[in-house]
Amino acid sequence: MAPAVVYLHIGSPKTGTTYLQGSMWANRAALRADGVLLPGKSRSFVTNAVSDLLKWRPSKGALPPAWQRLVEDVDAWSGRSVVLSHEHLHKATARQFQALADSFPGARIEVVLTTRDLARSVPAQWQSSVRQRHTWTLGEYADAVSAVAPAEALTGAAEHFWRRQDSSGIVARFVDRVGLDQVRIVTVPASGGDPDELWWRFARACDLSRETTRPGAVSHESLGAASAEVMRRLNGSPAVEALTLAQYKKSINHVLSRHALAPRRGQEPGLVLPEQHRDWAERAAERMIEELAATGVEVIGDLADLRPRPSSKPYVDPALLPPEQLLEAALDGIGGMAKEYVDLRRELDSAQPSGAKKAVKKAAAAAQAQVARTLPSEPVGGAPARPAAVERVLRRLKR
Repeated sequence: MAPAVVYLHIGSPKTGTTYLQGSMWANRAALRADGVLLPGKSRSFVTNAVSDLLKWRPSKGALPPAWQRLVEDVDAWSGRSVVLSHEHLHKATARQFQALADSFPGARIEVVLTTRDLARSVPAQWQSSVRQRHTWTLGEYADAVSAVAPAEALTGAAEHFWRRQDSSGIVARFVDRVGLDQVRIVTVPASGGDPDELWWRFARACDLSRETTRPGAVSHESLGAASAEVMRRLNGSPAVEALTLAQYKKSINHVLSRHALAPRRGQEPGLVLPEQHRDWAERAAERMIEELAATGVEVIGDLADLRPRPSSKPYVDPALLPPEQLLEAALDGIGGMAKEYVDLRRELDSAQPSGAKKAVKKAAAAAQAQVARTLPSEPVGGAPARPAAVERVLRRLKR
């Protein structure tokens, strides 16, 4: 039995998506009690399913198994609605989106897009590009986004930004797909206001109860200027360039960036749009506001939130920071990675079933009893299952 409504939070990145996803999962029990499903047992369940769907092409035939498992979870839900949130859903092709819609026959698809002012979006999206192993400086990135750079230069940087942050273009595309009355915008409140307001706006967009839910904790995974610049320079090193994408995500993006460097954010200069691009941001914001208003799409919040406001932080060019500031960030990063390695190594070592190996040497009967106590039963395939502690470590390494 499919739910009556499937809410799709399609992004954009750097518009509070991590915060909103965390808030939803913090309220998961209350949402279920109110008839709202977050599929799976963790946020990674939806992330994996949507990521696989966005890689799918009709020529590949059947939809990915991870997506099919998500659909099965939704089909089994007897409540009133489902919320799927993934910051890259806005990039779904027409055929991918049609496959998504066809997965929930009878359900009404409601699309929600969160959007933010350009003065904050540009440095935030540049930081994301650094975490995706790009090497553009913040100045180069801002030049490309604002079309200051020559057309033939840095086109990749401009595409990287506008593919994710062209709110009016994204809205128009999804209005064509589902209709005007099934698309709405949630504006990210201007900085300095109530930190919970974004949650309440999003809750209204997805018909989540204000009485039974509470805003979650604010995410603190962003980087300061020095740490972001260390990451950028590291991306250009031969050792990092030799890593596969999966290796980069696990070691550099996850361990170094989010575990070792993110906690330094309060000690470093913040990331701010270069001063020479303020006029451009204001003009571009007015144009975007006019385009969004012209679509007639429902706005939860205020389009005025998209007008850049003066920053409380001075602009600091990360590429021109003093070497000692970069060195301090780099040393903290190395130390954090070393600690993570030691912790994982210790946990892996303690999980080895050495007791079972010793028992096997004593006697066959005693060995069988010992193995039964220390290892799970063998699966049908015949290979012994990994101890639970080993599985926990491997899951951490895969993040």
